[in-house]
Amino acid sequence: MVIDAWLALARSLKYLLGHGEQVRRAWRALPGDLLGRVVMRGCGIDAPTRQVATGDVTAVLVEDPRVGRWFRAHLIPVQAQTLGHFVLARDTVPEDVLAHECEHIRQWGRFGPFYLPLYFGASALAWLRGRRPYWDNAFEAAARGRAERDTAAAQRPADPDPRCQEPLRHYRHKRVRG
Repeated sequence: MVIDAWLALARSLKYLLGHGEQVRRAWRALPGDLLGRVVMRGCGIDAPTRQVATGDVTAVLVEDPRVGRWFRAHLIPVQAQTLGHFVLARDTVPEDVLAHECEHIRQWGRFGPFYLPLYFGASALAWLRGRRPYWDNAFEAAARGRAERDTAAAQRPADPDPRCQEPLRHYRHKRVRG
């Protein structure tokens, strides 16, 4: 009996060590993805609208007016919300909002099941400091910053003027004698 338990434990540990990345990924994504799926189904939506791969994350978009049922339970007006990899919105998600929500997906990936307590803790901390719980939340500030950088990068010209890329050969430094 003890030997069987020991062997089962050893097999489990061997599996976890051999598949560590998969286990970590599932541990981080599971609570948020599960919540996203539950909210989607609770709103009467059978399947996500589309998936969007943006660099290092894949967003599962649920763009449906019925998501408003979930948003009515919120204390502040919501345009979109991220739960794990699920991005919930009433309408088609604009690129700047998607960039913001993709940063929340990264945050879910970093903090896993601790994300929501940390997020609400950051809001409580902002409120206790006399600041705005949503706008001054560190997670929201990071998402806004990432969205601004991503949007600015997307608006840069794709093919810059080649003259700007060449070194300035005609420019000569003059020595200033003192």
